Amino acid sequence: MESDELPAGWARCQLDDITMSIDKIDQKQEPEREIAYIDISGIDNESNRIVETKRYTLGEAPSRARQIVKAGDTVFSTVRPYLRNIALVPDKLDNEIASTGFSVIRGANGVEPLFLFFLATSQSFVDALTRVQYGASYPAVKDTQVKSQPLLLPPSSEQQRIVEKIETLFAELDKGEEVLREVQKLLARYRQSVLKAAVTGTLTAKGPTEWVPVVLGDLLADIRYGTAKKCRPGVAGTPVLRIPNVVGGGIDLADLKFTELTEKELEKLSLREGDVLIVRSNGSANLVGRGAIVTADAVGMAYAGYLIRLRVDCKRILPAFLHIVLNSPAVRARIERQAKSTSGVHNLNSAETKAIAFDLPDVDTQAEIIEAVEEAISRIEQGEAWCETELKRSAALRQSILKDAFSGKLVPQDPSDEPADKLLERIHAAREDKPNAKRKKASA
Repeated sequence: MESDELPAGWARCQLDDITMSIDKIDQKQEPEREIAYIDISGIDNESNRIVETKRYTLGEAPSRARQIVKAGDTVFSTVRPYLRNIALVPDKLDNEIASTGFSVIRGANGVEPLFLFFLATSQSFVDALTRVQYGASYPAVKDTQVKSQPLLLPPSSEQQRIVEKIETLFAELDKGEEVLREVQKLLARYRQSVLKAAVTGTLTAKGPTEWVPVVLGDLLADIRYGTAKKCRPGVAGTPVLRIPNVVGGGIDLADLKFTELTEKELEKLSLREGDVLIVRSNGSANLVGRGAIVTADAVGMAYAGYLIRLRVDCKRILPAFLHIVLNSPAVRARIERQAKSTSGVHNLNSAETKAIAFDLPDVDTQAEIIEAVEEAISRIEQGEAWCETELKRSAALRQSILKDAFSGKLVPQDPSDEPADKLLERIHAAREDKPNAKRKKASA
């Protein structure tokens, strides 16, 4: 966080030099006290807001519910800091309880709370802590590591001007991002309307003449689950397509895994161009029944047990038309209703798959519909890609604003401001005068 150049009136320090100690509550002393518990899962890491708290009595609260927070505090998750679970404590959560999984950042008198919040959300601050995280399966940093981060401290008055400028600039970015997200919603609705029109005969000029009601099972040459054998990374054996390789709507050959199959097993499970792979079991009902059409580069590969292979009779239904049907709103709704489970794992079996009912046009009409859908989806994807690019550009601009803010380039310095080193002296003197106000040793 440090820079070679020190703006006029600024001072170098560590976060620990300008923050206060955080009191912890003894759950056993007030077991009946009701609290709003702030946990890491309650943070929206895109908006950096607390969007959910859990109500407990202290006697039933998790053991990590110990830190007493105040309005204006910044909570910074010490677990996987790169996930940016950071938020400002709002007025309504004043004096509530936060998890010890947070580093709670509370400014001393003369330090603007929002200045510290924006500092904590800056990418340079997050990156500095990500570099020192420890633990492979549960990467984290200690509270002491957060509080030892170096920074350049502006005078109190300049902190306020910086915060005001950031809020003004961010408000403009918020407006632009809101428009982009509305466009994304419109594109998603348009996609659904295209798919609905495709399977109801209203997408093309011909209309739904001579469409016949069918069930999927009557159109399949074969339906088969994949291999249950364990798959491993590497290059030995047969490559196996898994759920991550198909849920994007097309075949993705990244991160392939392999297994050893007998000649007989491979004969049964080997993929052909035009096969349709769908997810049969997943923790998300929204993914069940989704999949992709096998392309030439995946021919001869096998597929995992959580997938179902649908091999169609191409004289009656084209693979691309089946893919459209499986993604259409009405069929999706039926699949998700059938797949819903209270166990947490949602399933679609082969009998349910074969029972999927829809109306079917002739193959020539299917081909016409496929062409119209592909053209419309291409336009939609171009719009979605543009929105994503603009949102990323906006996020980058936010970080550029923060970088300027914490290097003294966002607002001009005012020679009449009291220098920051005087503020540091007052904070230090206050701690000396009031031993209880000294920073306690920060806990991990």
